[in-house]
Amino acid sequence: MSRESNKRHRGETSLIIYGRRSVLEAIETETVEVNEIRVAKTVAADFRRRLREAADRRQVPVDAVAEHAVHDLSRDRRHDQGVAARIRMTNVTDVETFVESLKGAAAKHRTSVLVMDAITNPQNIGMIIRSAAASGMNAIVWPLSGCPWVSGLVIKTSAATIYRMPLIRCDTIDEAIHALRAGGFHILGLDAAADAHDLFTFDPPHRGAYILGAETTGISPGVHDLLDARLRIPMAGDVESLNVAVSAALVGYRVGLR
Repeated sequence: MSRESNKRHRGETSLIIYGRRSVLEAIETETVEVNEIRVAKTVAADFRRRLREAADRRQVPVDAVAEHAVHDLSRDRRHDQGVAARIRMTNVTDVETFVESLKGAAAKHRTSVLVMDAITNPQNIGMIIRSAAASGMNAIVWPLSGCPWVSGLVIKTSAATIYRMPLIRCDTIDEAIHALRAGGFHILGLDAAADAHDLFTFDPPHRGAYILGAETTGISPGVHDLLDARLRIPMAGDVESLNVAVSAALVGYRVGLR
């Protein structure tokens, strides 16, 4: 997806994706509903064969078309690599529905989610999703205000884990925090302050929402007032901060795989 398309379709689960790896991985992921596939007749025959085999398993037709027809769908002729698809992601929900799903038998399970606060770099978002999936976090909370929506770069850097990771879409981070707290979540923010709790020695709550702030500015000022506790990642030497995706991985491996 282009930057312009991202703005226009922010928050939508029906997307146009492109690029050979992105399209192929979407077809091979059960949580993705594939509605249309276009591949240029000029694309190498071995890839077209692999694409058709994957699509046949999902019973989705592949249209072999002229290059301009692929570009018409992708809206990005420079990067679509001659293939584009129309999909719908089924792993996206809203925060109220997510909290409701934790009632009953699910209430006994530890639940840990990452919350993105004004993270604007698509590559960081993709890597956060990948780290969350690898470390066993239960979901990513994705405020549409302050964070760009799913794009080709997000998909690429997530190594397609975005198709499988539960995504909790919300309008604002404040909305998400209030809904999560009402659902029994402790709201915890990553903060480098010396008086914050050490990430590696604190006792994770049964339900925890871990807020990741922007790399240069940290957690938004208004969000600080909504935290139940602050957590810091201890660092040696004169290092003051880590890349936000690295921080996400450390949080995930501290609380996700438990």
